[in-house]
Amino acid sequence: QDGSMSWWEPTFLSLLGQHYRVTVFDLPGVGYSQPPGNAVTLAWLSDETAGLIQALSMSHPTVLGWGLGGDVALELALRHPGSLGDLVLVDTTAGGSQARRPARILRATLDSPWASAVSLAPVVFGPGGSAARAAWLTAMPTGVPDDVTGPALASEQKIQDAVWSSRVLSVAASTLSTPTLVVYGTEDELFPAPDGSLLAGSIPSANELALPGAGYAAIYEDSTQFVSALEQFTV
Repeated sequence: QDGSMSWWEPTFLSLLGQHYRVTVFDLPGVGYSQPPGNAVTLAWLSDETAGLIQALSMSHPTVLGWGLGGDVALELALRHPGSLGDLVLVDTTAGGSQARRPARILRATLDSPWASAVSLAPVVFGPGGSAARAAWLTAMPTGVPDDVTGPALASEQKIQDAVWSSRVLSVAASTLSTPTLVVYGTEDELFPAPDGSLLAGSIPSANELALPGAGYAAIYEDSTQFVSALEQFTV
């Protein structure tokens, strides 16, 4: 919701790159992407992602979605199941009546148009993730466009609120046939850990990986374990 490609820590991408060809991209109105000329919906974002996969001539890639990106990736798998091979959902939620939202103060931080990587870092990383947090902030590039434009932030807030408030995505998840790995940090406060477990339980035959002590940036805080689990999952 608040990040662009600059949020993908270079050391983590390099670690992934030892095993995979890695492609990252910005959603419309974010980072280097131009603002969309239409209303932004979860379905439209998934359609755009499917179009990008086709434009890049990818053949059944593993698609990883983090946070709101996980909602986009899940919708992609539901609307365009033939466009991807495997699905990895990291610290995300499918919403529904049992889903837990972050505390009001955290939502206010996320929704603030003045939020930055520095101001968000304390809630992105778990209590034991100080080293990973420092590395992430150090690697954050300077001189890049604003992470998220005002209109994009507003539309993404609206989409995320709709996911939490509706049962549509959580019910649809039960019909998913794409092989899925659900990953979450047990100390995640932005997408509370019970949501990750709930999501894994709602997807048929999903694999579940809980990273103890990690927060929303679980894949950075325990990157070695995550990449090892990812390798086993995508074999």
